[in-house]
Amino acid sequence: MRQGDERAAAPPAAPGGDAGPAPRVDLSGSDPREPPRATRREAALAAASVTAGTALAVSYAFHPERAGAIGMLAALTALYAVLAAVTVMWLRGRGELRAALRPRSGDLARGAFVAAALYGLAMAAQLVLAPRGSPREAWLLRLYLQLGDPSADARVFVGATVFVVAALEELVWRGLVMRALEGPLGRGSAWLSSSALFAAAHAPTLFLLGDPVAGPNPLLVAAGLGCSIVWGRVVHLYGRLPPAIFAHAFFSWAIVSFPIWRP
Repeated sequence: MRQGDERAAAPPAAPGGDAGPAPRVDLSGSDPREPPRATRREAALAAASVTAGTALAVSYAFHPERAGAIGMLAALTALYAVLAAVTVMWLRGRGELRAALRPRSGDLARGAFVAAALYGLAMAAQLVLAPRGSPREAWLLRLYLQLGDPSADARVFVGATVFVVAALEELVWRGLVMRALEGPLGRGSAWLSSSALFAAAHAPTLFLLGDPVAGPNPLLVAAGLGCSIVWGRVVHLYGRLPPAIFAHAFFSWAIVSFPIWRP
C-alpha cells in the first residue's frame, strides 16, 4: 500500500491533532433495544414449573370430593396469584412489563369478540362430542357438577372468581411460558409448545371427570389446546397481552355463568 493510501485509511484525527481511538463496532447482530432471549435452561424451568404446578392444582381442584366446594377455586386462585407475581417480576426484570401489559383502546372489545367466537365453537363442539341423550353427555354433567349448581345464588361469585383466575392464567401462560420458550424454540414453536403444555397440565381431568360408561373425559384437555392456540395467536397479532387476557377471562366466565349444557 502506498503512503497516501495509508493516510486515507487512517481514522480521522481528534481535535488537537491526536488520532482518536477507532470506533467500536458491535458484531453480535443483537438489537440493544430488545430484551435478551431466555436461555434454554430458563425456558425449561419456567415451562416445567408452571405445567407441574398447574397439574397439581388441577388434580386437587377437580377431585370429585371437592365438587362445588370453595376449596376448588381457592386452590387455583392461590396458584395463579403466585405464578402471576413471578411473571410480573420476570417481565419487569427484562424491561418488558410496560410493553406487554400496555392497554389500548379496543382491547376489551377485541377480547369480548374472541370470547364470543370461542363460546359459539364450544356450543357446536358440545353438540358433536356430547349430544343430548348420549353416554358422553355425562362428561358435561361431571364438569358442571364440579363447578357447583349453576342455578345457585353463589353462581355470581363463582363466575367472578373464574374470571380472575382465567385472567391470571393467561398472564402466566402467555406472558411467562410462551415468552420464555421463544428464546430457544422460536416464535412459532413456542406458541404451539406452550399450547400443548397448557392442555397437558389439564390431563388429570381425563380421569377425575371421567365416567364409567362414557370413559375418560377429554373436554378440558381439548378445550385447553384449542383455546390456547387461539389466545396465543391473539398475543402474536396484537403484540400485547391484554386482548388475550380479556378473551380468556370472558370465555371462562361465560362458560360458567351461561352454561352450554343444563340438566
